[in-house]
Amino acid sequence: MDNNTHRKNNKILRSTPNIRNGKRVYESVDDEEDNFENIKPKRKKTHASEVDIEDGRGERRTHGKKTKKKKQLTEEQKIKKKKRRKRRIILVAIIFLILLIMFLISLYKWNKIMKDIITCKNSVVVDSTGNIIAVLGESRIQESASLEEIPDDLEHAYVAIEDKNFYKHHGISVKRTVGAVASYVVHGGNSSFGGSTITQQLVKNVTGENESSISRKVTEWDRAVMTEMVLSKDEIMNTYLNVIYVGPNIYGVKMGARYYFDKELSELDLAECSYLAGLNHSPNSYNPFGDNDNSEKIKSRCLTVLKVMLEQKYISDDEYNVAVQEVNDGLKFSKGDVEPKGDNVYSYMTDATISEVVADLEKDKKMSTSFATNYLYYSGLTIYSTQNSDIQKAIEDELNKSRYMVRSTKIEGTTSQAAMVVMDHQTGQVMGCVGGLGKKSISRGFNRATQGLRQTGSAIKPIAVLGPALEEKIITPLTVYDDTRTTFGSDYSPTDCENELGKITVRRAVESSQNIPFVKIMEQLTPQKAIKYMENEGISTLTDADCDLPLALGGLQKGSTPLEMAAAYATIANGGKYIEPIFYTKVGNSYGKIVLKNKQKTKKVYSADTTYVLKELLTQPVKGDNGTAKSCKIDGFEVAAKTGTTNDNYDKWLCGFTKYYTAVTWFGFDANESINEGANSMANQIWVNVMRNVHENLMKGQFDKPKDVQEAVICKDTGKRATGNCKNTYVEYFRKGTAPKDVCDKH
Repeated sequence: MDNNTHRKNNKILRSTPNIRNGKRVYESVDDEEDNFENIKPKRKKTHASEVDIEDGRGERRTHGKKTKKKKQLTEEQKIKKKKRRKRRIILVAIIFLILLIMFLISLYKWNKIMKDIITCKNSVVVDSTGNIIAVLGESRIQESASLEEIPDDLEHAYVAIEDKNFYKHHGISVKRTVGAVASYVVHGGNSSFGGSTITQQLVKNVTGENESSISRKVTEWDRAVMTEMVLSKDEIMNTYLNVIYVGPNIYGVKMGARYYFDKELSELDLAECSYLAGLNHSPNSYNPFGDNDNSEKIKSRCLTVLKVMLEQKYISDDEYNVAVQEVNDGLKFSKGDVEPKGDNVYSYMTDATISEVVADLEKDKKMSTSFATNYLYYSGLTIYSTQNSDIQKAIEDELNKSRYMVRSTKIEGTTSQAAMVVMDHQTGQVMGCVGGLGKKSISRGFNRATQGLRQTGSAIKPIAVLGPALEEKIITPLTVYDDTRTTFGSDYSPTDCENELGKITVRRAVESSQNIPFVKIMEQLTPQKAIKYMENEGISTLTDADCDLPLALGGLQKGSTPLEMAAAYATIANGGKYIEPIFYTKVGNSYGKIVLKNKQKTKKVYSADTTYVLKELLTQPVKGDNGTAKSCKIDGFEVAAKTGTTNDNYDKWLCGFTKYYTAVTWFGFDANESINEGANSMANQIWVNVMRNVHENLMKGQFDKPKDVQEAVICKDTGKRATGNCKNTYVEYFRKGTAPKDVCDKH
């Protein structure tokens, strides 16, 4: 009998764990004495925490701690609980499904990218007629080899020294990955990770991403796994051996064999294969043709590679011994004659095309700049540029003329510079552009046509003042302003470049680019409203500080580029519709599929009748007796143009268009310096020489007049509708409902 069991009146009293009012209570069990021996004693509780105690208030205590009795759930509560459980299951399932869909989409996109990359071909740029104008990436010494060309010993050497489990893993080595993460944690985020599989190295090579960060490494692991899912081991190995860096500007083992041994791949022996695989560790350290004697390093590295090949049973003992002997005797290096097929110095137009495609790849494919550039250059793509090669050549020929290169008086060895953009305003396609004077010698250097922010001077007037004021019906070409010295606000007193003219019409103010009338129009229009119009015309560089009256005369904090000015003027030429300028239409891969298509933004800024009236106003600087662009006439074509000159003659602009093309030219010095060139600005000369060339074989034509535009014969003397007696007259154009009603009362 145990200590908790007692006899009382031939019954068994068994002490229970219950305590009431601090006293032990025995419960009676109706077992007879003769059944006492059949009673199975309760298992002793082995820990005090397992003892349940009920206090006098009917609450349960566990080891002295109060606990609530478990409540019985009602049927309604059970139903609610089941519903909550069901909702949680559904939520988890939805999250899983979303993640799965996201992964599958990512896998699909990655598959398309890698299928392009494994072609290992240089991409090309073609012009609007399909002629190749640039082969990208020819500055690299690189030539692809098929897997059949690559010796087994070379492939096995790379696997043995770089990734012995290459044929077994699925993109990453779990052991190496865990070790890399642990190292990262231990070193406080300063670990270089290391331990990359061949698949990871391929990912790193094609993306160009090598910064040491956990996010980059996780992305690399993810891409390596996806690569193994979309490519075979042979495809991965073949691509890897075609893109790895093996020497000075040399990529791929095929050119490596030629450079180091002057041999084809098929001619390499085992020892030579061990060298090529071994130098992947640090190509420059094992270069036999450098200034330093690297023979001992080379020997040690080759022996290491051969040893692991033997250990992993890729070679026999006999093969190992022969190769070791050759290494010990010294490998017979023979520097092959390898040269790049070309350079990376393309035209300014091609540079701009590449930059636009790279930017769009970054956005569309979620690529880094380095990845987008590598993908663009080495995936066998065809970039369909908008270049009209005849127009591009006309611009290049003109800007190569030495007479435009004025020596700087401030910075020795530098000259003046220029830039020009020609657009088809009906499509927004850039036909040609040049971003500097003289022969281009720098690969993707500074392009003044697309990147050069310069003050615009009066070239801003049509897009900041005239267009918006005509659209808002603040002015007509006949509106008169007093062109005399005026102070705006407390201290802003603009002056004219030439003499003040007194009361003149808007047309006359445009002709010789008088400043004061335009500031007065801006005051009526408001700078706030002008800025909205300019932004709609594609001017992206405006700041809060620009929202002031000097905006009317081109007083900008940052200035603008020739490209954006061309797009803004093209809006006028195109009947008021802004079309984002583009340098390419699409990009196709080697399988004939479109991998990227250019999507242009468009916006209606002005009505067609506003832009026609503005076009006719802008013919005045060309045909007027006092015009600032008189030299820009093109026989048989109506020309609209506006000049621009900044303070101290730092910048010269000519912005204009015909019914066919819009063109903008900037001329000046990179570092501000006054230009003293007389009345016939070099910007004007460049513009008209190129545009005359461009229009040589085009059908002559005038601007097309919309039906809503009203014509009126005006008496120049009174500014009113002419009578039959008026001799000094001209035809003026008006938006519907704005033509004058008063008739000349002088003649």
